[in-house]
Amino acid sequence: MPDRISPTAAPTASLQECDLIMKGGITSGVVYPQAVARIARDYRLRSIGGSSAGAIAACFAAAAEYRRQSGGGAEMAGFAEISALSTDLARNLQTLFQPRPALAPLFQLLIGAIQGAIGRAAWRLWRLPVAAAAALLAAALLWAAWAGNFFAATTALLAVPLGLALWTLVPLLRMAARDLPQANFGLCPGITQPGHDSPALTDWMHKRLQRISGRPGDAPLTAGDLAAHGIQIAAMTTDLSSQRPFQLPLSTRIHYFSLAEWRGLFPADFLEALIAGRAPLAHQQDHAPRDLYQLPVGDDFPVLLVARMSLSFPGLIESIPLWRHDDQIRLPGPEGRSVGRLARCLFSDGGISSNFPIHFFDSLLPSRPTFGIALASWDHARHRDTRVHLPARSPASSNLPVRPIDGLGGFAMAILNTAKDWQDTLQGMLPGYAERVVTVRLDDRVEGGMNLTMPPEVIEQLNRYGAEAGDSLVARYSYAAGARGFDDHRQLRGRITVPKLAEALQGFASAMGSRPAGAPAAPTGREAMGGGGAGAAGPGLSPRCLSLADELAELEPDGCEPDRVSDATIRLVAVADRMPRRRGSA
Repeated sequence: MPDRISPTAAPTASLQECDLIMKGGITSGVVYPQAVARIARDYRLRSIGGSSAGAIAACFAAAAEYRRQSGGGAEMAGFAEISALSTDLARNLQTLFQPRPALAPLFQLLIGAIQGAIGRAAWRLWRLPVAAAAALLAAALLWAAWAGNFFAATTALLAVPLGLALWTLVPLLRMAARDLPQANFGLCPGITQPGHDSPALTDWMHKRLQRISGRPGDAPLTAGDLAAHGIQIAAMTTDLSSQRPFQLPLSTRIHYFSLAEWRGLFPADFLEALIAGRAPLAHQQDHAPRDLYQLPVGDDFPVLLVARMSLSFPGLIESIPLWRHDDQIRLPGPEGRSVGRLARCLFSDGGISSNFPIHFFDSLLPSRPTFGIALASWDHARHRDTRVHLPARSPASSNLPVRPIDGLGGFAMAILNTAKDWQDTLQGMLPGYAERVVTVRLDDRVEGGMNLTMPPEVIEQLNRYGAEAGDSLVARYSYAAGARGFDDHRQLRGRITVPKLAEALQGFASAMGSRPAGAPAAPTGREAMGGGGAGAAGPGLSPRCLSLADELAELEPDGCEPDRVSDATIRLVAVADRMPRRRGSA
């Protein structure tokens, strides 16, 4: 067992600062408590983020840092609580995943498949029908033999097994085709189900967040509570209905939740706090619920929602339903105005969009390190006994493992994983990124992932890997430990960034003074940015911004050549934290 964190074990005033990103991985997240606790001994956590299980760890870490900065008890009390999660998870991991009673058979089959014992799981479910069918078949055959009726014997041999198959398979098909979609495509809603004494996942997260933050009886912890103490939380979620990612906390007031729908997904006291002082949305659209409440955004966004909306692993954990106006379908509204049709959106796992959002909190030249903790598959032939790896230098993007593709299922999974993970994979290998990402390698057969029934000794081993990951980052980057890794990191960032900026400025300067090819009467780039030219769409840049553009175009980047090859580029990219909106709009 890794060393536990003492509530009073940390220095109080002059901690270094860092940001932290953690990868998703369902039960693989058990590596994070000890990693977070070890890093927090030397660093104050400023911005913390992740996806899926990494988002849960990020929320717990943010709550612990909030407690430290708000003076809620001993200096490291919140991190001591996080450290103690290892013991809690070793005892209760499986009980966190509680299926709805109507979907329990599917959940049992899923557990059996994960354990490689689906036959035993099926037998436990259907041993009574099988025994009854066997007795019925034996009786029918004995009667047919006694009566000398060959036709009856043949009928029994065909009808009884067919009846047994229909008896067992039809309910399963109904669960998969009807009940699972009605349950937001997840077996487990997250709140405690009938017949269970231990809390389910969302109830457990809610209680732990409040306890770690040092405010167990208070209102739910919010992003604003964190921000008041210089702490930022961020996570990914995926709106499958709109087919786009969102960064949490949400920041645009376009979403509503149905209180009736959410009563099956969140604790009652949490919901009461969420609707306190609010009124339902007034609307006349018959297809939408009448109990739609505005979803809080920005500083009012609860930290529990960050965790739960990011961890909605498809099929296992229910998606989160929200409603918004689809403005591409207009309906009659009050006072003769048209409004968008209210449409139901399903928010699923953040890992679908970005399972390792290492781009969070990034800057061209960072003032504090952004550590990443990634998860990967362990392969003895490649890695030997090295389970925790912090690279000394950035690997080439061609240096990725070649994994065999066996069968149609493997082919489909390779397509899915490539489509959703390639950007995170390549981003994490760039110079200036890779050397601050420590990877914990897990044996997929028995560790992490969908292994919901890991025994305590396996969980304890994962805790040790987490502690080693945290120690490796501190040993390389902590000035207090005598390390100079951050100096090397900033130097490398400069060697990569400045030549790329020079390259971009050369293209910018060329475009400023030129006209589009084949259109000699069109304005130059500078004239267009200034709003010149017939039919201009709107006002151009302000005089100060245009002057800055001139200054940038006049810079002389000649001679600033890169001293190493990098797969990076500088460009405008879409962000996932808000819907496009005009300046000054809500």
